[in-house]
Amino acid sequence: MQRPPLVVGLVRNAAAKRVFQQGDISLLTVPTAKRLLTAEFPGSPRLFLIEATKQEVQITCEVVVQLRHQYPLTDVLIWAPHASSSTVRSLFHAGVKDVILRQSEDHVLGVVQSVLQDQQILPRLNELTKRKARNARFESMLSRSETMWDLFELCERIAQTNATVLIAGETGTGKELIARAVHRRSGRGGRFVAANCASIPQDLINSELFGHEKGAFTGADRAKKGLVTHAGEGTLFLDEIGDMPAEGQLSLLRMLQEKRVRPVGSLSESEIDVRVVAATNVDLHADIKAGNFREDLYYRLDVIRMNVPALRERPEDILFLFGHFIKKNASHYGLQPPSWSDSFLDALVQYDWPGNIRQLQNFSERLVLSRTPKALTARDFDRIRSTVGDELGSETPRSRMRLPDGVDTSKSLQENIQRITSRVERDYLTALLEKHHGRVIETAKDAGISRRTLLRKMNRYNLEKSTFKR
Repeated sequence: MQRPPLVVGLVRNAAAKRVFQQGDISLLTVPTAKRLLTAEFPGSPRLFLIEATKQEVQITCEVVVQLRHQYPLTDVLIWAPHASSSTVRSLFHAGVKDVILRQSEDHVLGVVQSVLQDQQILPRLNELTKRKARNARFESMLSRSETMWDLFELCERIAQTNATVLIAGETGTGKELIARAVHRRSGRGGRFVAANCASIPQDLINSELFGHEKGAFTGADRAKKGLVTHAGEGTLFLDEIGDMPAEGQLSLLRMLQEKRVRPVGSLSESEIDVRVVAATNVDLHADIKAGNFREDLYYRLDVIRMNVPALRERPEDILFLFGHFIKKNASHYGLQPPSWSDSFLDALVQYDWPGNIRQLQNFSERLVLSRTPKALTARDFDRIRSTVGDELGSETPRSRMRLPDGVDTSKSLQENIQRITSRVERDYLTALLEKHHGRVIETAKDAGISRRTLLRKMNRYNLEKSTFKR
């Protein structure tokens, strides 16, 4: 059984002592503040709490300074309901974590519990991070990683230029957040418009990007503005650029070179002043070699490269973001945050997090909703991570949700659809090629697509027609 956290301090209030006892906190009191400097404790104090009167301000500040020197990783709280603003300022200069100005014993307990909750993560976080003093927030992103802050600084430097940007990184690392930060700091007056190239059908890519005139193709019953025009003088974010069809790649290249667009079915062109930021989670060099991506377009996009590291490459952010997500979800659902052991935090840091920040965020939400009363261990980590909807601590575990093969709840809906669609498309084309013994024209006709489209897809899926010949 896990022992309650030890709080040591000068607490004269009898009601407060009873409240601490009810809050499952071990409170050890001393007769004077100075006694904290010489007393021997039955365990390592998690927190020092000093109830100070107006007359004890000077001596309390001196004690705090020495406590911070003797116990640099142990926080100090001062309970001083009648303290003046100058007293509070002096106490903060001495190094206290916080000064509690309310008389309520329940409020004091709440502040103590909040600090203790932070301590479950922060001591381990301090071991991992080298940049403790820096503000951890940049735009809507949180990080204590040196690598990420180098990336944020690059974002600031290039934001107000017109150069195209290519953001590379695994799924779930926050590439779109980086793109939005570039746009917000660019000073551009237009919109930020995002498009997922993997989700736009091949025959509609030009229409979606550049718009079309009425009657340009079957179903075009009215004119439509494209995403480029919709962005105006803003930023066009092209996510998963490696999945853009060949026709769209050529049109995008022409747009970047000439700074002009022509809607589908139109004879006239219009000038544009839009900045393009693209993102990819695949190796575009490999796609270029395979003939799936234009080399000239790649160099047009890769003017400024921003490589977003995977979460496993910055372990200090695993704990930091985990603590942030736990607090956020607990507040959102009105639930008490869970408690955990060191083995749980070890497992948290050692796991690879293939889904990166998005997976960690989903895991944290699931953990809060589990509402387990016990301190979590490494075994609990594996169980919660590998199940969906299981509630720890319940007498009768709920049955696990059975998901189709290939479905990964750590990834977005669109990413799951893309993966499953690609798998089905490959299996379908393989079956047709076997049926027609590798004859491309007959296979394309049977599939209802052009010969060129079939060859491109065969190249993408590494389907050699010689494999299917008798």
